[in-house]
Amino acid sequence: MDKAGIPMRRKRRLGASLIGWACCLGAAIAAFGAAPAADTDRDLHRYWDTRCKDCHGDAGPFARRTLQVQDGRLIGTHHEQNLDLFLQHHYLTADLVAPVTRMLAAQVATPPLFAQHCSACHTNAADFARKSLTLRGDVPVGLRSGRPVADFLKTHGGLAPDEIPIVVETLKRVLRETQPARDGS
Repeated sequence: MDKAGIPMRRKRRLGASLIGWACCLGAAIAAFGAAPAADTDRDLHRYWDTRCKDCHGDAGPFARRTLQVQDGRLIGTHHEQNLDLFLQHHYLTADLVAPVTRMLAAQVATPPLFAQHCSACHTNAADFARKSLTLRGDVPVGLRSGRPVADFLKTHGGLAPDEIPIVVETLKRVLRETQPARDGS
């Protein structure tokens, strides 16, 4: 057992799976570009929650359950050929297809560490980012403390050291998706 009470065998498996997730995240960034998902002035998560969630549930679990990145393209279980065209005819306006596609691709490629480690206290990443974080340059920081999230997570949340960068990148992406007008980068 480690200090957090996690069996070492589980930590080794978790470390191997994190390497796989990191590779998948890198592939998604290469395929869809490092551009923030929000090239719109809309809060993509609020849009999803008000327009899509009733049928599809939360965006992250939906994306991981029904979508995948294949040959640099986001494809759906039922819509492999042209997901973009399907999205345009499925309640998304043309200006939201690309940012929502990037948001969903990032969720496919990102392990649900925030949900696993943080949601008991902080509900979900989008609400937490809206209420408690901002970007200082390219660094997510606490709104009140101004402290970088990466520094804070070293002693908070029970994350393994190799999980901290993944959660920081997740929160940075979510900040851009929820607060594009406040994005200072």
